[in-house]
Amino acid sequence: MSPRRREIEAAIAAYNRTEQGTLLLTPDAARLLAVMFPRDTVCRRSVTSLMREGFDRGTLRKLLNSLTAAGFLSKEMSRCGVVVSYQLHLPPQVQP
Repeated sequence: MSPRRREIEAAIAAYNRTEQGTLLLTPDAARLLAVMFPRDTVCRRSVTSLMREGFDRGTLRKLLNSLTAAGFLSKEMSRCGVVVSYQLHLPPQVQP
C-alpha cells in the first residue's frame, strides 16, 4: 500500500470517527481518492476514465458528491459548468 493511500485512509477514518454517523464515507471513497490522486493533489481525469478503474457511473457520482460535501474535494468548473479538475484536501476543508 502506498504512503498516499495510507494517508487517505487515515483521513477518512478520522473523518468518520468525528462525523458520528451524519455522512460516513465508505472504503470505496478511499479507493477513489487513491485512484484520483496517486501523487498529486489535482486530478483532471474524466468520469469515463475513472469508470475504467472499476466504478460505475452512479456510484462514482455519489462518491464524488459525498467527498465534496465532506470537504475532501473541491471542484474547478469551466465556463459552461463542466468540472475541469478536482483538488484534494487532506485533512478535509470545513464547509461553511
